[in-house]
Amino acid sequence: MSFLLPLGLLALLTLPIIALLHLIQRRRERRKVPSLQIWRDLQRETIQQKPRRLPLTFLLLLHLLLALLLAIALGQPLLETARGEATHTVIVLDTSTSMAADDETPSRIEAAKAEARRLIANPARGDSAALIELSAQPRIIAQSAGNDTSILLQELDRIQAAGPDGDLGRAINLAQATAQPTAAMQVVILSDQAFSAEDTPTIAGEVRWQTFGSDGDNVAIVAFAARPLRNGQQQLYARVANLGEQPIARTLYLDLDGQRASTEPMRLQPGAEAEWSWPLPSGTTRAEASLSGEDIQPIDDRAAVVVGGSVRSQVLLVTGATETTALERALRAQRGLDVQRVSPADYRAGTDAALVVFDGYVPANFPAAPVLLVTPPRDQNVVPVNGEASGLTANTVSDERFESIDFRPVRFDRVLEITPPTWANVVVASGETPLVLTGQYNNQPIAIWAFDPVASNITNRLAFPLLTTATTRALLPQANDRLLVGTIAPFALRSTEGVEVAAGERLARPGIYQSRSGDGAIAVNALDADEADLKPREQPTITTVSRPIATADEDQLVGRELWKPLVIAGFIVLLVEWLYSNRDSLRRGRGLRGKQAEV
Repeated sequence: MSFLLPLGLLALLTLPIIALLHLIQRRRERRKVPSLQIWRDLQRETIQQKPRRLPLTFLLLLHLLLALLLAIALGQPLLETARGEATHTVIVLDTSTSMAADDETPSRIEAAKAEARRLIANPARGDSAALIELSAQPRIIAQSAGNDTSILLQELDRIQAAGPDGDLGRAINLAQATAQPTAAMQVVILSDQAFSAEDTPTIAGEVRWQTFGSDGDNVAIVAFAARPLRNGQQQLYARVANLGEQPIARTLYLDLDGQRASTEPMRLQPGAEAEWSWPLPSGTTRAEASLSGEDIQPIDDRAAVVVGGSVRSQVLLVTGATETTALERALRAQRGLDVQRVSPADYRAGTDAALVVFDGYVPANFPAAPVLLVTPPRDQNVVPVNGEASGLTANTVSDERFESIDFRPVRFDRVLEITPPTWANVVVASGETPLVLTGQYNNQPIAIWAFDPVASNITNRLAFPLLTTATTRALLPQANDRLLVGTIAPFALRSTEGVEVAAGERLARPGIYQSRSGDGAIAVNALDADEADLKPREQPTITTVSRPIATADEDQLVGRELWKPLVIAGFIVLLVEWLYSNRDSLRRGRGLRGKQAEV
């Protein structure tokens, strides 16, 4: 054990002072005698005083113990481990929809969060921690600054279970990126293991699994959609699956615009599915389906679809152009978009716009909204620009939303050579050169046009409005869109139950949400058969390798600080001392209250 503040041990000098005070203190005993006359008649005799000894009393021991505890605490004792043996703990927390099952108390995700809090509580000096969300797009939620884990505990409270299976390989890569050179790494994966992983990631450190939940039976609505018919009408389609091990008897209820329209009893064997279709009456705007009874995952026992209506979205175009550009015209031509143009000097990150388009400009602070970057300049930190290319044509399209665009007559004469960051996907490319990228940045959808529209012939082609529409559709849900739980809210929404979701928050509850900034509604559902199947899969393989740990500096001590428990022990001793010193008063008080009670 060592001391971080040795000067604090000077407080030990109070021990002999306390002993001296007890030695010189004159103590008298009170005794009842029949008379004082006998003492008055006695002649004083010279009595040779014996050397005074230190009275070894219980009160003295308490005072010495209290001073000793506080003095050692002031020295900040450290239960020191070997130098350089600090631990960096990475918690990989599964936030997929299956973690919302309530076969744990109160749910799988809450039990996992409680375990995460236990893992990061009371860290030793020199230890550190990181929290990673295991989702379809894993992200580092927070990292501790030193051994202060308050930020991790705050972020844990905000986590909810909603979304598809997580990408374990990418989450492990993020964990490796948080490694500390002077600390041994341990990765703790908190999951229900109801997912599969194709890759076998590798990490330099120890990996430990902790699973939650059991082989619970579950019945789920796995499909619910409105489909157009040839006669102009629409048909509603629903499919229910029994993903458990026991036969079930349930009922499917269908409500149209809040009124019960159909009741469908069902009996399903394990692994069986049932389908229904209904013609939708003209004028129907909303349809909702729900299952009777209860199971361990109620989030997939309901589904909704919005049949009519539209959503109007405010678009902020930040550009240095003083006149209307082809990009602005293409945005204004889209149905449901209200476009406002501002200069970079007038841009404010606190905008309420549902989409912000930065044309040739990247701000220091991004808004809490989806973003489209058009020809980002070199002096920015979002995407690295290595140079420029010209005379390119698009020959690779990897996103179905862009597949219907005919890029063959388009020539891109000024293209930024961008190295795709880990959070972005290349959806349109010319060979190895990205032209259009999409992804998540600052927890918001983002799209990047690596080409300059003005320097290309695309603005004179039909491909330009189609590309603009496809890009905005990738960033903003349009009318009648159906979002999966776990999706980031593209703009401020309010559910029919009154639950408000700010732009950028995760949609964790299914239902119909109304746009708070315009007309129209959006349905949010958990229509994911993989997440509804709660049976654990085989544990994925993670390869672990050893990593040399750098030796910490000589003045960097690692271990567990002991001053907090010493201070707590001191307060306990102080309480005992007060009770002992006031025992007579407390006894008399109890006796007085007893007499008053008898009266």
